Amino acid sequence: MTRLLLIEDNLPDRIRYRRMLSLAPESYELVEVGTATDGLAALDSSIDGVLLDHDLPDIAGLEVLKIIRDRSDPPVVVMLTGEEDANVCIEALKGGAADYLMKRRIDEDILHRSIRGAIERGRLEREVRDQQRRLALFYRLASQTDDALFIIDSVEGRVTECNHSARAWLGVWPFVEGTDPAIPAVFQSFDQWKAFLDEAATQGSARFEWNVKSADGSSAVCEILARLVNEQGVSYVVAVGRDITSRVETERDLMDQTQRDGLTGILNRRAFDAALVELWESSAQTTTPLALLMMDVDHFKAYNDTLGHPAGDECLRAVSGAIGRMIRYPGLRVFRYGGEEFVGLLPVTDVGAARNAAEDLRRTVEGLGLAHPASPTSNRVTISTGVASRIPNLDDDPADLLAAADEALYRAKFEGRNRVATALPF
Repeated sequence: MTRLLLIEDNLPDRIRYRRMLSLAPESYELVEVGTATDGLAALDSSIDGVLLDHDLPDIAGLEVLKIIRDRSDPPVVVMLTGEEDANVCIEALKGGAADYLMKRRIDEDILHRSIRGAIERGRLEREVRDQQRRLALFYRLASQTDDALFIIDSVEGRVTECNHSARAWLGVWPFVEGTDPAIPAVFQSFDQWKAFLDEAATQGSARFEWNVKSADGSSAVCEILARLVNEQGVSYVVAVGRDITSRVETERDLMDQTQRDGLTGILNRRAFDAALVELWESSAQTTTPLALLMMDVDHFKAYNDTLGHPAGDECLRAVSGAIGRMIRYPGLRVFRYGGEEFVGLLPVTDVGAARNAAEDLRRTVEGLGLAHPASPTSNRVTISTGVASRIPNLDDDPADLLAAADEALYRAKFEGRNRVATALPF
């Protein structure tokens, strides 16, 4: 059974969340407290997730979030707020919150999906942390082996000893009297070699990483760890090099998993936050417009209530798949923003082209022909979309673009749904 800690000072809200969770298809054990102090006292390793109010009487919600996330093995946190403030949302997600829910929009379906997604992301994050701990242990053990081992006189900057692996793989050779000190082949220049030795000598340790060619011509990622040691008054740099290609690929795969939505397989909200900042900065540098499309499946709660959650999950998979396969727009990046909301980013796209793209997406989803018996808008599953586009400025906040698209989405819904609305100039 999933164990949740609810930190909420408003009693009616606590009662409302308790009722919503009691209606969820999964069983939850709920621990309720009214202050941050009591919440932190109740936090232990048995807690799987925290529902955290942003506005608490004793400690600010964002500060509580930091305290929780600073723990060695923190539970996932879903932030709850009554504020329509995109900046607070971004700060919460940057601080490590798995999700951010506005109280007035929460129903049992949204709350359950948010918790379920947060718990799954937390599991994947723990896998990444466990992998990193195992790799750290591996580093310590590898420093005691003879894998690509070489020793450098830190004063003279010359190799005094090296093993066969260091010679064969990294091109490290010991110094020969009467010759100039040779730079190991793995280092691309004397300056790079000197920087490596200087860092080890001044900091006590150094780490470098390169792509190197193996004997068979394949590329491998080489990591060299070095530590400064003193032996009978002489300082040496002891270096261990090894192939970390598999580790890098594993970390990349695990990181990709944490940035993908567990239900639909498309990129998730965390990936969106990073992509928005990345594209905002690159578009500002090239002075090209960046478009944002905020999409919402119309009357999705009614769809779930009528056909059931399994059908709702299949609906979201179908919609996300259809949107993601729009190869006509090769620059389009699609993310699941939360619940039945999706967001798309289109670089180098003005508002007119973005609206055309949104109309194509709307027609594509409607063309799936997914029956929606409970929709007052159409007998098929449809989407409403808000579109915003602007040439970014590095002094501006990318959250403004998101807020503008969200406002346009609200108008599209207000005007009857199954339509596209563009943001007002901002």
